[in-house]
Amino acid sequence: MNNSGDDVIFAGVGGMGALTSGQLLAKAALKEYKYTTWYPNITTARRNAPADCLVRFSNNQIYSQLIHTVGTAIVMNNIQFDSISKRLSDGGLLFIEKSSSFKDETEKKFRVIRVPGMEISSKIANPRVINIIYLGVYIGVTETISPELIELELSQRFNMKEELLDINIRAFNEGIKFGAAH
Repeated sequence: MNNSGDDVIFAGVGGMGALTSGQLLAKAALKEYKYTTWYPNITTARRNAPADCLVRFSNNQIYSQLIHTVGTAIVMNNIQFDSISKRLSDGGLLFIEKSSSFKDETEKKFRVIRVPGMEISSKIANPRVINIIYLGVYIGVTETISPELIELELSQRFNMKEELLDINIRAFNEGIKFGAAH
């Protein structure tokens, strides 16, 4: 388990679940780290508008939830790629959809994990769980949070909806499995 913490941006568009994934991570991080923040950034101007959140967790005091450069970016939609990649530190960890295209120099600047989110969600037969797949991949790669704590947060979120809980747990575990291999 990596105990140093992380600064993570989850980015997508409204309705993709970027904020939900970040919130689940932040709540789980509260159980393992002394300090945790979750800072959402959304617009209500239109449906499918860019949405992201910054999650910071550490055993060292966090003096501000707002920072410009992060160590990890999870970009679930190409719309957010340019703006979010500018905030990722050199050598940072970038999670992006496998089918996404971006400039060749990106692979030189960052450690890139191409996530087959659409492919995995099709296997699960539910495209609405891509955010949970990405969360699982992040946990599988970084090992910053115990997977059981994320599963606990999922069970609390979907406590009265067993079918939704089962599909989200499955998506999370598929993500972990993919992430652990990378």
